[in-house]
Amino acid sequence: MLKLKHICVGKKPDVFNRRTVLHYCADLDVNAMKKAAEYLKGEHDFMSFCSNKRTKKSTVRKIYDIEIIKDGDEISFIFKGNGFLYNMVRIIAGTLVAVGSGKIKPEEIKDIIESRDRTKAGKTLVPNGLTLMEVNYDK
Repeated sequence: MLKLKHICVGKKPDVFNRRTVLHYCADLDVNAMKKAAEYLKGEHDFMSFCSNKRTKKSTVRKIYDIEIIKDGDEISFIFKGNGFLYNMVRIIAGTLVAVGSGKIKPEEIKDIIESRDRTKAGKTLVPNGLTLMEVNYDK
């Protein structure tokens, strides 16, 4: 499980959290982001969400769940899956932010996945706020 906690959408950034929180100074449509996240759940080839163009390993992964929680001016993402590619979570979160800001429609996520083209997905978010919460291994 990876948790990208605290994208702050308030007008002014909190100076005390500037290294652990991504400040985004526009409001985001959380409902559209949740709708887009539904397309990402399940087993897919996530090549569009991987920044390593020359990976020789499989880019197929399974996302069990993506939770998006808005609490006041803060938005948290929780990703649960069987593995993540290089920068995959940051790229998915960046794509969801693009959905929330209206640059990408939720329905376009399916086409982005199928394209296997990194340029179709959103920007890679900075690592501020990304926290590895838990790792589970099958016995």
